Amino acid sequence: MILGAGASGLGVGAALARRGIRALLLDRDSEVGGTWARRYDRLHLHTVRRYSGLPYHPVPRTEPRYVPTKSYARYLASYARRFQLDVRLGQPVRRVRGSEGGWNIQTDREWRARAVVVAMGRHNVPRLPEWPGARDFRGRLLHSHDYANGYMAAGQRALVIGIGNSGAEIAADLVESGAAQVSIAVRTPPPITSREIAGIPVQLLGMLFAPFPAVFVDRLGLALRRMGTGDLRSYGLGREAWGPFTARRPPVIDVGFLGHLKHGRIAVRPDVSRFTRGGVMFADGSEAHVDVVVAATGYTTGLTGILEVAGVLDARGYPVAETPRPGLYF
Repeated sequence: MILGAGASGLGVGAALARRGIRALLLDRDSEVGGTWARRYDRLHLHTVRRYSGLPYHPVPRTEPRYVPTKSYARYLASYARRFQLDVRLGQPVRRVRGSEGGWNIQTDREWRARAVVVAMGRHNVPRLPEWPGARDFRGRLLHSHDYANGYMAAGQRALVIGIGNSGAEIAADLVESGAAQVSIAVRTPPPITSREIAGIPVQLLGMLFAPFPAVFVDRLGLALRRMGTGDLRSYGLGREAWGPFTARRPPVIDVGFLGHLKHGRIAVRPDVSRFTRGGVMFADGSEAHVDVVVAATGYTTGLTGILEVAGVLDARGYPVAETPRPGLYF
């Protein structure tokens, strides 16, 4: 049994099928690739086409170097058909618990399996902090998960909370869609890099330097980023607080954000401490009137409330390095 029919689940299903093992895939969505199809309109993969495909069937060469997510959704659906994977849609997993000789999986019905592969993703459940005063806010507050494009904020004052990849790109999209004013609230300045350096995708450079010590690669990356983007402190972004290789986190890939920042079309503000009826108050005590707030505040795995299995998740809800239960895989 494979829980989740996204990219990871489909890839595992195809790999097992090649070995004569027919797996059943359960997914809460109504269509394969639905999560990708619903992402915001301008989003493309940050990984190049060649290294974005699943086992035994690459992304078609007719797609551009950076594949639009709508196209990637169609690729995933075609992948499931190509390998004749048994995907059961509309099956949200609510509980997984061990039983004699296997596992019980609860969706809208009860399933039994000898082994379970959890492939529900790191970005499974949107995380929306409970800011003081948010319920009294008279504007519109939405998570980046529900953001489609910036036209709903045309002519309005917009604030993005969080400067991960989604937050930075959504801020750029709001500017390009005609928002009257765009700000981004930053708690921890991240490393920001161009998608390509001297025409080479930054993903490939990361693969090239992966065998080297993380501290060395981060220092080299910092120097390259400084040459490519300049010192961003004069634009309100402090020195980056962590390195991608040391922290094992992807940097922010710039697809328009830095240009708007440097031309004054995006203002950097401190972290949000609370909402007011007409806007927000920041950590430094300043206030701003805003009409639309997009919370790019990340996701959780959602596994803590589903897996009734002791010792398999850490404090953040991510799988531990070595699963202590036989027949359970991530």
